[in-house]
Amino acid sequence: MRILFITSGFRAVYSFFERSIVEAFQNAGHYCESFGLRNDLQALQQMEQSLQPDLILAMTGLKIPKPILEFLRQTNVKSAVWMTEDPYYMDWTLPLTAYFDYIFTIDQAAAEQYTRLGHPCVYHLPLGTDPGIFHCTPVSEEFTSDIGLVGVPYSNRIELIELLLKNTDYTIQIVGRGWGKHHLEWNRTKAGHVHLVNAWVKPETAMKYYNGSTIVLNIHRPSDEKYNKNRMGIMAKSINNRTFDAASCEAFQLIDSREGLVNHFAEGKEMVSFEDKNDLLEKIHYYIAHGEERKHIARQARKRVLSSHTFQHRIDRLVKTVQSEQ
Repeated sequence: MRILFITSGFRAVYSFFERSIVEAFQNAGHYCESFGLRNDLQALQQMEQSLQPDLILAMTGLKIPKPILEFLRQTNVKSAVWMTEDPYYMDWTLPLTAYFDYIFTIDQAAAEQYTRLGHPCVYHLPLGTDPGIFHCTPVSEEFTSDIGLVGVPYSNRIELIELLLKNTDYTIQIVGRGWGKHHLEWNRTKAGHVHLVNAWVKPETAMKYYNGSTIVLNIHRPSDEKYNKNRMGIMAKSINNRTFDAASCEAFQLIDSREGLVNHFAEGKEMVSFEDKNDLLEKIHYYIAHGEERKHIARQARKRVLSSHTFQHRIDRLVKTVQSEQ
């Protein structure tokens, strides 16, 4: 296939996603050219005319200007969008569905909603991981901890870190923007137990923190977080891409329970979830004390990722879906 790929217009981790997606298309023998949203409609029309694509794929779609959306709706070329922030911005993504022939979304609950509202071609397609970046490797002491968390300070993450600081003496490494004021407060009572990298880090660096954590704490964004644009209150069902990244590093995770987890990993054999605060504390104590069992589960999770959950798997499925509908 010949693919015209409209990038998201977002920076940071999206440049990594988009690079991995283009490489996956190319590795599968497809021709893929990227179109950046800093360019205008005329530039897109020229690219479409010269490339003669079989598919136009947009990443997220949230920043696409209206003239380009209208062009996508009117062109004879099949178009698809990969909604990678669902269901947290569904106030914005729902209106976008009218412009695309195919809707791919990372969340099963969002897929169900798009289908319920009448779109005929909706598919659940999680993000994947890139094992070339997320892999097992020895790391230096600065990346090591008993418990590691990579991500921004959503309310539920703050609450669970405070729980651990109050009830345990494990060392905790937090990596992500926005934790500064909380870290200052925690250091007054738990100095030396919590370490902070108050910045977004590249995937290559996040990989090192996953490798250095005895337990990676993977806590999902709440569906009702105050920053969300989700007035319909769609409750997320699916796991985040961090699950695949950390598993690809053969890192053991404790993940807050999500309905969709069992669709990707075997509970208790490849991944361990927790239901509430008491369950989290019990499982942290247990798995820190039972190293061989912990490492075995992490090895099984990596095997599952390599067999089922890379960006290559996702792109192969996307192409197969589009080709089967034509």
